Amino acid sequence: MKLLYKNILWIFLLGLWACEKNDPLSDQGELTGNLIPFNLLAQMPDAATGDTLSLRTVTWAVEDDINTVEFHHWGFKRTQYTIRMRFDTEHAGIIDHDLTITPDTIHYEKQFIAAYPNEQKSLNDFYQTQQNAYVVTHDFVVPQQYKLVRLSDGELLENLNDDIFETLAHMFTGFFDRDLFYTVFPEVGYFSLTYYEVEDGSYTGNITQEAVEYLLENLTREKVIESLRSADAEDNTRVTVESISVLENEDAFKSSERVFRVTQ
Repeated sequence: MKLLYKNILWIFLLGLWACEKNDPLSDQGELTGNLIPFNLLAQMPDAATGDTLSLRTVTWAVEDDINTVEFHHWGFKRTQYTIRMRFDTEHAGIIDHDLTITPDTIHYEKQFIAAYPNEQKSLNDFYQTQQNAYVVTHDFVVPQQYKLVRLSDGELLENLNDDIFETLAHMFTGFFDRDLFYTVFPEVGYFSLTYYEVEDGSYTGNITQEAVEYLLENLTREKVIESLRSADAEDNTRVTVESISVLENEDAFKSSERVFRVTQ
């Protein structure tokens, strides 16, 4: 009889234990004392400008007091230009010169994408019971500002911005001699005393400061293209997407960031 009583009591206690609420979020809060929300943005694939990426972030808080979930983006662009020249000079034959221009990295400031809740959706629309969390998604169209430089040869030269072309012109002054100067600017003649250095009655082959100034003032894209062998650009553009989960008191938040490469 005692054995039967003990078995009944044991089954009763097991039933009570089985009926307790299984709340892993609450347990997490008690174990870690963590007052900031959990937030994890999924990695997105590389994409081209104009492509639509599905942003997905999973977030929850111990007290279920998330106020807003926001998405932002920013990025950078590093471009390297390679200009290969071939000058067919009258007196010195073919002269090749390769030049590399690496402008300063362009940084794009952080820009707002979207925030939830908004007029169309509440956070509850994103709640998923199985995960016991908000799985917030948003379609993001990669902005045109991140578009890669895909031009080459003469078309690339024609579309260089003024700062980069000015850099190219200054690079020309570093290696231009009498033969190259005359090839690009035949209008000055080959025997000018203004643009070519003379020492002991003979031309040294070097150009004067007046020639440098003339080159900087009169070099055009068309003149460069006349002696252009090839031109291309290597463009490395990356975009960072951020999701931020903010609690109702706005004193605690969690940010999650992912980076993708722009492909074209």
